[in-house]
Amino acid sequence: MPIGALLSAALLFVGDPSATQADGSKAPTVIVNPSWRTPPVATGDDYPAFAWAIGIQARVEVECVTTTLGLVKECKAVRETPAGLGFGPAAVAIAMRGRVSPRRVDGVATDSRIMTRIPFSTDPLARVPPKPWRGEEPTPAHLVAAEAFLSFMGKMPEEDFDALLAPLPEARRAVVRSWIEELFPNRERTEAMFIRSLARTIPQRTLERWAGGEWSDKDLTEFEDVTALDAAMEDLFDSNAAFLELRRRYCGRYDCSMTRSAPAG
Repeated sequence: MPIGALLSAALLFVGDPSATQADGSKAPTVIVNPSWRTPPVATGDDYPAFAWAIGIQARVEVECVTTTLGLVKECKAVRETPAGLGFGPAAVAIAMRGRVSPRRVDGVATDSRIMTRIPFSTDPLARVPPKPWRGEEPTPAHLVAAEAFLSFMGKMPEEDFDALLAPLPEARRAVVRSWIEELFPNRERTEAMFIRSLARTIPQRTLERWAGGEWSDKDLTEFEDVTALDAAMEDLFDSNAAFLELRRRYCGRYDCSMTRSAPAG
């Protein structure tokens, strides 16, 4: 069979877009819209830090340009609820990881646009009373040894809330920072709690040795047992109650619900 005849037969087999139907009319254009091959899904690492800390859920609608290679680009958040917590930029970054089956017109891949809704889910905050300390309380001399060790290690740094509050608009950051300074312990109080937790969990003679610079691998392992240190500090500051109050204040002043549809940005 001649080459031309073979090509003609092949075009008819796949549906030549210029082919006509039996009644002489042009065949309808076949369009397949883009679809997600790798859908964009939020993980805990994608969550805006402050929203995660106070247990806020959200959803964001994102629009992207799709390419013939199945990539997405030029993504933008068109709607986010609640707004102002950084979910929009986070959703855009998530969408850019997705991959699509491109739009096809009569079998030919073309650039297009795609819309998707990205939910952010986390467990809601619940009241969890701190566990009381059931061990012996350290003596004054034991506390002195713990304080000496902390002095040997150096002062505890000031708590840096910049990363936590970075997703918030500037005006909100100032308000929330003032609440945090009220609800959470300052460096002086944090050091006092840490000293007591050290004395509750580590023998006095060990702390005295450490304060003098005497260390061993076993000692280092003992000091790095942060689980015991955290448990010994739990009744000294109710962090769960502080975060619940922070959430109450924030959501009382700013909308935290997903019932209102708010434009992104």
